[in-house]
Amino acid sequence: MLKKTKLFAGIAFLVQSITFLTVFIVLWAKKKSISKTFLFIGLLGGITGTILTIQAVKEDKQFKNMLAAVDGLYDFDETDAADEIEVLIDDTASEEDFE
Repeated sequence: MLKKTKLFAGIAFLVQSITFLTVFIVLWAKKKSISKTFLFIGLLGGITGTILTIQAVKEDKQFKNMLAAVDGLYDFDETDAADEIEVLIDDTASEEDFE
């Protein structure tokens, strides 16, 4: 999944859940039979949104920890090795090999 999609989907589910729970309260006060449906959908959306948001935060934290661990491994500024990297070319291959 894309990096921020879980977070945005989780927040959208949480907002939807709040809306459905608000509709439930209004319908429950009017003693409408459909109010239980809105309660059920609101609770499911809240649970799903919470799970997705927590997963997104954990993945973001793991990604930041990984970047911090890799950050000091190699620094191009110290040795200027990036300018001296040799690109290898295979002269033995011909155009017919790729057809």
